[in-house]
Amino acid sequence: MSYSQLDDVILKLTDEVTVKVLNILLEEREIIDEDIVNILNKDTEQESDKTEPSDEGDIVRIALKEVRKSLYKLNERSLARYRRVRDKETGYFVYYWSPIWERIRDLIVSRRKQTIKKLKQRLDYEQRNLLYVCEEGHTPVTFSDAFEFGFLCTVCGQELAQKENEETISVLQSKISELEKILKTGLEEIEGIEEKMEKAANS
Repeated sequence: MSYSQLDDVILKLTDEVTVKVLNILLEEREIIDEDIVNILNKDTEQESDKTEPSDEGDIVRIALKEVRKSLYKLNERSLARYRRVRDKETGYFVYYWSPIWERIRDLIVSRRKQTIKKLKQRLDYEQRNLLYVCEEGHTPVTFSDAFEFGFLCTVCGQELAQKENEETISVLQSKISELEKILKTGLEEIEGIEEKMEKAANS
């Protein structure tokens, strides 16, 4: 399973393998690194089977070292924790990894809200100002700035003309509406994950 809210939020902080590792932690609740490697490589093989046939040697498998590196990244960002247990037979320590769900939840929600806030600020700016731009499309300026520059672009020197920003406003409004729906869906998804993890913890 891949939790939709993770992929585009966490991926901005780290890499694709680490996102997959975090998805597995959320699904399994607590797991050792070697089992994560097995799951990832099994998924890789299944994906390969769905595409064009290839030699087994062509399949790029994920190494244990790479998974451990991802787990350390998640731990550094307070997105995952580990529980260390000594194996009675071998004497070596075994690390059981689990997600820090509260931190993941807060990160997802705060990132969504931050993006929506920035878009609303841009929308307000577009709605409140007459903007002027040159034919080259350099950064638009307000009327007061355009007046100060003699209605000439400070980058290329071309004449500035009033920008028709109805399309920009419409795009921003649509994007805000879309992200607000995604945030709502994400909160519902989060509640579902929390409920599932609570049941697993009590079982």
